[in-house]
Amino acid sequence: MRLSLSSFMVRVSSAVLLGSGLVGCWDVIGSQEPNPPISAMADTNAPVPDVESPAPVAPAPVEVERGDDEDDEPVTMLVVVDQLLFPRVSEDGLTAPGYDLDGRISGDDDVQSCGQKDLLSPTGEKGIDNQLATLIPLMEIVGLGAFETLVQRSIEEGGLLLMLEFGGIDDLVNDPEVTMTIRLGAGTPLLGTNGLLLAGQTFDPHPETPDALSPARIENGVVIANHFETRIPIVVFGVLYELHVKKAQFRATITADGGLEAGLLGGGVPMTDLIAIAQKANNADDSILAAVQTVVGGAADLDRDGDGECRLLSTAIEITAVAAYLQ
Repeated sequence: MRLSLSSFMVRVSSAVLLGSGLVGCWDVIGSQEPNPPISAMADTNAPVPDVESPAPVAPAPVEVERGDDEDDEPVTMLVVVDQLLFPRVSEDGLTAPGYDLDGRISGDDDVQSCGQKDLLSPTGEKGIDNQLATLIPLMEIVGLGAFETLVQRSIEEGGLLLMLEFGGIDDLVNDPEVTMTIRLGAGTPLLGTNGLLLAGQTFDPHPETPDALSPARIENGVVIANHFETRIPIVVFGVLYELHVKKAQFRATITADGGLEAGLLGGGVPMTDLIAIAQKANNADDSILAAVQTVVGGAADLDRDGDGECRLLSTAIEITAVAAYLQ
């Protein structure tokens, strides 16, 4: 089954964990000024309230219709992340969403994982690497628990418009060869009654967008990318900082209106990146660096070096996204 180009033109592009490392956003991202207003919006036929200064109305979501036209050319699909959540480990400390990033099932005596025990996925898969999920409760204890709220606020204010572009799509159900590009957008988004980004908005490309491209595929309506490296843009005091995500994996279900649901991005984040972000945040609050070092110190579980130190912290982030356009 192939796409109908005439009926589906969800245009192009882009996170990054943070991986995990979005840990560096706490108490900082939400305070930045939003980007300049978006330069263009798609037309809409929605009724306008009969008032002197009507509020702007976002265009309706772009519906993705599947057709059987064999002559259709490959198309691209662009979404913007509207929710970014950091899953927590279960109360028994055994289960969390994530991926097996190192191909090992590690116990607390595994030297290669620096003594960090693997978790189970919610479906029972063994070997899940997501140490960040085990650290979230500790972050809340030391006062860093608000960072997830601040990250979400930054999305809603336009400070973190993480965009995903899927190119070369021939079939939305099964396509063995597509590309995924992670980008950063700029603009002031419109929000729906649920407080989340409205679908169908047009944004400008951020002048410092990372544009990290990776091979991907679509299986049964789920877009998948494995074993790639990418960079996730983080904003600290209005300054863009790129968080590197290694051994990355991604999957998400394509929705009927051109968005994504049940998205999960996982990978290993360098400890040096986390500390560097915390040092920037420390300019505003001297307690941040100490708290970060206390929580993440010794928690790394991937990429053990010759000195016996693990250099990467495994992470997983849950996302949803809505259809968008780039100017």
